[in-house]
Amino acid sequence: MSGDPGSDLSGRWTGMYNYPGPFPPVAFEAELQDIAGCFTGTISEPDEASQGTGGSLHSVVEGQRQGSAVTFAKIYDNAERRPEPVFYSGTIQPDGNEISGRWEIQGQWSGTFLMIRDSGVAEAAEVAAEEEVPLPDG
Repeated sequence: MSGDPGSDLSGRWTGMYNYPGPFPPVAFEAELQDIAGCFTGTISEPDEASQGTGGSLHSVVEGQRQGSAVTFAKIYDNAERRPEPVFYSGTIQPDGNEISGRWEIQGQWSGTFLMIRDSGVAEAAEVAAEEEVPLPDG
């Protein structure tokens, strides 16, 4: 599968994860490097504890993909504030530009997540724009 360009997860991703209950979703940005189904990368997200000061949390990720399944662990740089790893498992859409699934901090929290590759967003916008442009009568 590593020869299939749609299966390579390398690139810039934007996404969000949802907490259970009344908490709002959290947006994040990820940069992934995929080599033959194993990937590493970084994630940046707003620091909810910064109370509007614009702080960010940074983490590293390490994972793998097999077929349409993806699993990875996210470990925050600030282990004093966020000591537990977050485990993600999800499904890659056939075009390779979207991943959705669940995250879990074992025994504490869990929720859903969605990631969209930035190039996929641009391509989708281009397709939508092309579909909306009327052709001149010829």
